[in-house]
Parts: sequence; C-alpha cells; structure tokens
Amino acid sequence: MSGTLVTSGARRGCGTREPGGAYLAVPLGPGGSPVEAFLVDPPIPVDAARLGLSAVGTTMIDRDGVAHVLDVIGREHYPTVAAFIDEARRLGVSRRISRTAAFARLTPNSRLLLLHAHALIANAPEFETARPCPCDVPEHRADRFSGMCARLWWEEPLGPAAQRRLAVFASFPIAQIEVVSDPAAGTHTETISRASAAGVPVVEVER
Repeated sequence: MSGTLVTSGARRGCGTREPGGAYLAVPLGPGGSPVEAFLVDPPIPVDAARLGLSAVGTTMIDRDGVAHVLDVIGREHYPTVAAFIDEARRLGVSRRISRTAAFARLTPNSRLLLLHAHALIANAPEFETARPCPCDVPEHRADRFSGMCARLWWEEPLGPAAQRRLAVFASFPIAQIEVVSDPAAGTHTETISRASAAGVPVVEVER
C-alpha cells in the first residue's frame, strides 16, 4: 500500500536483510510509542530448555489461545541489551523469521518477545547506579531501590561478578511482516504467499 510505514533497510548489528526473506517488523512512525513502552522491566527469566529455544531462529509458543514468537537476540551481534534497544530507536524492529514458519498461527494479538542472555542480573543489588529507570517504573524510583532495573543494561560491562540470566526484555506487537523483494530470482513471491496466511499485514519492501 502506498504510504505504508516500513522498517529501515539499513545495515543492522546482525547484518542486512536478505532478498526473499520474511521479517517480523515494528516500524517507526509519527504518533508512535517510544521503545521504552515495550520493554519488560524487570525482565522475565526463562528456561530455554523447557521452552525448546534455540540460539538461532525463532520459536512459537501458545498462551491462552494466542501464538507468540520468541526470539533470542544473539550476543555475537548485540553484546548488550542496550545495544539492541539503541538500534531499535533508530531503525525500528526487524527480526527474521523462517519462510516456512507457521504464519497462520499469528494473529493481531500475537507478540514478538525478545530475549537476551544478559537481560537479567540476578545479583543486581551489588551494582549501584545513579541512572534513572528508562521505563519510569514507580517502584524503581523509590529511595534506595536496588533490585533489577532496565537501567543496568546501560551500565555494561558490569564485569565477571554479574550473575546474568536469559530473560525476556521486550514485548512488541507484530505490526506487519515485511518481505524483501528478490527481482533476480523471484523468491519473494512464494514467501509472500506463505506469509499471507498470517493475521497481520504483509508488505513487500525493496530491502
């Protein structure tokens, strides 16, 4: 559709988008909410083995009849949670999903849940910081609060004493699925056909 917002096709920490690929996208736009509105503070720890999470790729889970997509942000490209968040502020969110994913399970209520191996600092009280809570959580504004707060993400590196845990640090609505055009091989045609089974808009983009 003319005028449809799309995420930036600029190079990201994890590289550039591939022709024919499908990406769960949350674009930037006027009147939108700040990234902080979608952060999970404090982050929620998860058991990767129990949920069947892999270091690469996405995993769908069902909660109360709604499918959600879990995506572990790799430390190879984003050493810290803050690095990913700062990029999302500039470019929006764009996370690749397999072209053979079960797109039909996705609905307007589905969420993109992002995880990072360093999202939760189990011994947060050991690290003091004067930085304000980016999510403005009332409890985190209290005097002498020393629990886990998203502000610690911008204090990395905290050193080897930090007890880091894999946790969910953000929950975004899946605004649309962006499919990158492939003029040479035409692989985007099949990707669009598959992605169209989802209950969210599908947009073809140049890159």
